[in-house]
Formats: sequence, structure tokens, C-alpha cells
Amino acid sequence: MSNRHSSASDEPLTTAGHALAAPQSGAGGTPGRSAAASSVVGQDAFPIQTTKVQRPPLRAETLRRDRLLEWLTVKIHHRIVFVTADAGYGKTTLLADFARRSRLPTLWYRLDEDDRNWVSFVNYLVAAGRQIDPDFASATAGLLREMGTSGPSRGTIVETLLRDFQQLAPGAVLILDDYHLVDDVPDVRAVIRDLIARAPERLTLVFVTRREPTIPVARLRAQGEVAELSTGDLRFDADETERLFRESYGRPLEADVLADLSQRTEGWAASLQLVQSALRDRSASEVRTFIRGLSGAQGDLHDYLAEEVVGDLDETTQRFLMRISILETVEPELASLAANTSIEDAGRLIQSIELLGLLTRRGESSDLLHRYHPLVRDFLAARLRAAIGDSGIQELHRIVARHVDGRDWRLA
Repeated sequence: MSNRHSSASDEPLTTAGHALAAPQSGAGGTPGRSAAASSVVGQDAFPIQTTKVQRPPLRAETLRRDRLLEWLTVKIHHRIVFVTADAGYGKTTLLADFARRSRLPTLWYRLDEDDRNWVSFVNYLVAAGRQIDPDFASATAGLLREMGTSGPSRGTIVETLLRDFQQLAPGAVLILDDYHLVDDVPDVRAVIRDLIARAPERLTLVFVTRREPTIPVARLRAQGEVAELSTGDLRFDADETERLFRESYGRPLEADVLADLSQRTEGWAASLQLVQSALRDRSASEVRTFIRGLSGAQGDLHDYLAEEVVGDLDETTQRFLMRISILETVEPELASLAANTSIEDAGRLIQSIELLGLLTRRGESSDLLHRYHPLVRDFLAARLRAAIGDSGIQELHRIVARHVDGRDWRLA
């Protein structure tokens, strides 16, 4: 696979919506049917929202992140590329910037909740391919139009799709944006497994996701065919933060202000963008004061965290997150005390929250000690205070402190 290459056009072709197959009833999920974003042909045709299979537009102030673009240029010829981080770390922006600069034929598929259905999934794979080749997968499209109670099986359709992928030029890249939204759907996972195992050797699958996909890749990883970018890689480093404000935003910051900003945001792209919006019309002294007081407990950062990062988690996880926000260092035993749960349950929740990108490990060698992003911790602490008050928080600290017993007092 290391010999993949292509000289295809830089920009994907944009075409009108393609009407493919309607999903089988009972196949799971309800496909989106936005008339404004789709073109439907035939009474039973499947509506394709073309914005989901086109590379997202980029803001004029998008920063060219050379270190990551160069990494992708080298690693894009692997069979699988994982780009995994929580909301707001610039995953989609990075891949969109790479796609517009690359000469590789790139299929883009932005998934949403309406794609939790293998028929919808395959329809959109065909539509994504037709952005670079209007005649892509005509055989698969024909079978999809026959879908019904006695139509072709999933196996037959996927087998045909695998043959149709041979039409693509060598070095083609399939980007699955927001893949985490369908990772728990068995039929979709089955299609993905077949693509990974049997699609043309020179096809790369890029998974853009908030948590690591559950698809089995141990063999490919051992063969060196899996490349991975994580939250730590996607954080803006000091140089990128300086360039972002100077080059992209036209608002150069003084060295000490940049240092404070880097410390508070830890390179989180969404927070840097929100800070830029908040700095408009502020004087240099006001900018310094604002950044030193930057918090996730109020304002636009609070709203972003509430809506995009924490808001869609289940109630049990949200409650756990809030209660362990009293801890400077998060580990299962102390988390179980703060959240009033078993050490085993606390460990499982910490592991799942780490996969979501809300907790990071204290050090490379530590599997048990974790910490929050400071702005996330501010947000959760404010929510906890609103829920149980200052007296409730003090009681949680006392409960944890009684069990620290000579350990590092900063843990509580």
C-alpha cells in the first residue's frame, strides 16, 4: 500500500443531488429528507443532501497548519487514518484544508443521526464517489433502486460496491466525518469491515471521530497500516497560536498574553476562536485582563461546552463529570468517593470519558491519573455549584479529604 499515488484534480467536482434507493423499512434509523438540500427523482428515490458529500467550505482566516498537513501527506497512504478528538479541536477543518490542497481523489461523507441505516450509508457512499466521477458505482446504484421486500441482500450490494470502488483512481481517499454517530450500528460496522478488508488496496479510509472506532484493526496496526492523530496532536502549539492571532486574525498578541492564553486554552481550537471573537474592540490592557480571567464558567465558552461537548451526554455521565470536577487529579478511588459510586464503576466511567477526550492522562506512563482541560473543569465546577451549592461542594471536599490520609493533599 505504500506505493499509492495519484495525479487527480485538487478540487472535488460538485454535482446536483443524485436520487438513489429509498431505505428499507425496518432497517434502522430514518433518513433525512430535507427538500432544500436534496434532489429527488422518482416516488421511491432516496434523497441525497449534497452538502453531506462535499468538502466543507473553509473560513478565510483558516490557518495553514504545516506540521499536521505534512504528517497527513506522509500518512495518507496508510489503509486507515484515525483523527480522534472531542468537539472543537479542528478535525474537520484540518481534513478539509488537506483535501483542498491534495491532488488525491477525495470522497467526503459527513455523517449525521439520519445515517444510522446501512442502506442510507451505502447510498451516500455512492453519492460521495459521484462527486469525483458522475458515473461512479452505477451497478451498485442499480441494485439500490431495486431495494424492497424481495430486493438484493446487503451482502450482494456490498459485494457490488467493492467491485465498483475499482473505478476510482489509485490513491483515492474516503473521509468519514463524524463517524462516531454510527459506530454502534452493527450493519454499518459490517459494511466498514468489508471495505477495510476487501476494498482496492490503494483506497485509504479516514475516520474523523470523537472517540476511537470499535472496528477491529489490530492486524493492520501490526502491519503499520494504521496512522493516528489524537487530541494532543491537534492542540495548537505556541507557534501556531501566535501565528493564528497575528496572521489569521490580524491581532498580534504580546508574548506574556500569548503565554497566558496558551496555558488557559491548552491549544483548544474552539476556545481560541471564541477568544478572538471576544477580543474585538478591546484595548491591549483589556485583552490582558480578559485572557487572565478566561473561564469556561460563563459567556460563549460556557454555551459552547453546554451545547457541543457535555450537553449530549447521558445524565449519569454528566453527573459523574460534575462531581469529580472537585478533583485536581482524577483517579478511580477518589472519583468513586466524589461521585458516590463503586471504584469499578468509576474506573469504567473514567475510561469512557477519556475516550470522549474530556479527560487526559497526567503522564505518558500513567494509566490511572487523569486531569480535565482547565476550561472544561471551570464549566463543570460552575454547573456543580448551581446544582448543589457551596455547602454541597464543601461536603464533597470533606468526604474526599477524609480518605486522602497522607497522600498528596492537592488530589482533593
